[in-house]
Amino acid sequence: MDIRFVRPEEEAQLARNVVTGFPSKTPEALLHNMAGELKSPEEGRYLGCFDDSGNLMGSSLLMDFEVNVRGKRMQMGGTAYLSTGFLHKKEHIAKNLVRVGLGFFAKTGRTVGALHPFNPAFYYKMGFGYCNETMMYSPRPQYIRSYGDKSGLSYAKPEEEEEILEFYRKYAGKTHGATLHPFMDRHRIFDMPYVVVCRREGRITGYLTFEFAEVEHYTDMYHDLVVRELICEDIETMKQFLTFFASQTDQIERVRIYTYEESFHMLFTNPDSGENRAFDGAIQEIGRRNMGYMFRILDLKGYFAQQNHSQQPVEREFTLKLQVEDDFMEQNNGSILLHIQEDKVLLTRDREADVVLKTNIADLSSLVMGAIPLSAFLWTGRMECSDRKYEEDIQRAIGWKEKPKNYTYF
Repeated sequence: MDIRFVRPEEEAQLARNVVTGFPSKTPEALLHNMAGELKSPEEGRYLGCFDDSGNLMGSSLLMDFEVNVRGKRMQMGGTAYLSTGFLHKKEHIAKNLVRVGLGFFAKTGRTVGALHPFNPAFYYKMGFGYCNETMMYSPRPQYIRSYGDKSGLSYAKPEEEEEILEFYRKYAGKTHGATLHPFMDRHRIFDMPYVVVCRREGRITGYLTFEFAEVEHYTDMYHDLVVRELICEDIETMKQFLTFFASQTDQIERVRIYTYEESFHMLFTNPDSGENRAFDGAIQEIGRRNMGYMFRILDLKGYFAQQNHSQQPVEREFTLKLQVEDDFMEQNNGSILLHIQEDKVLLTRDREADVVLKTNIADLSSLVMGAIPLSAFLWTGRMECSDRKYEEDIQRAIGWKEKPKNYTYF
């Protein structure tokens, strides 16, 4: 078995492997760009697992992102399109590809990684923790609040692309959990059929992307309007977008809005999704929640060398011993000491710990990203704390109170 980067002359094998791994989810653009990516990567580099005869048995795409972690931009390794050939299932190929890929990211200075899971349990065993979540709301247009003004809206023009991308970059720079990728950001936004911008006082204050989805196959009169991405800097811009949605009553059945805002249904007069999936038969379903990417610390010491601040000053100075279990990346398996004073979190040595927190790397990764608070991990017994008096200070020091938010799929 040989794991290495795929060569241009192996494109046909790679394409077959990806399509059989993701038969209904492989974008045509990915296959169209594959030959060019193997020669001059923009999206990422394909890692392959080959047998002794040079036959491709599995592959993954390694991508370089920037991610906003607790207000600080970090280099992040993204793993995508992990696929094993049909003739080689249950031979640990996917596991070995992930292990080699994470090792590659760590060696090139990336201290964190992420992926979108097809099976969360599979990746949890490899040290990936739950991270961001996305809601889908699907109200009828007449139940979306209208504010009477959408005069600032227009379809995006080609000459506005860079301005829209710069707007997104500024948003990602101040949004915990948001990612940046020069190739993905452009395609994520502008490969959508429709991009709408809001411009007020001469500048862009928000944008959204949408497409249509059929709801009845025997008529073309009704569709759902699917809002894939909606970013705005203030409520006045949001009001214009909502007014636009609310005006679509004549041929739009429902507006499907994908968002990480759990309280978005407050902007509707009736949040009923129309799916009739209420679990008790009496209360209507108002939204559906999906898992986004899973997150992993690749280099424990390297992570805390960069993340040396707390969200809020702690109430007392103390030394925390993190006792971490990581049987997938051995360099993280062990203990580190953190000296915490006011809003500083610093790696230290030769100090006596005031409190010990026992955790595995996946749960620690979720904690530092603010996906799950320390109190929930302690309540469920998935973490152990030697002195619960330090619980709030540990949460302040290495946790985060804001959940991560991200639109990029990879």
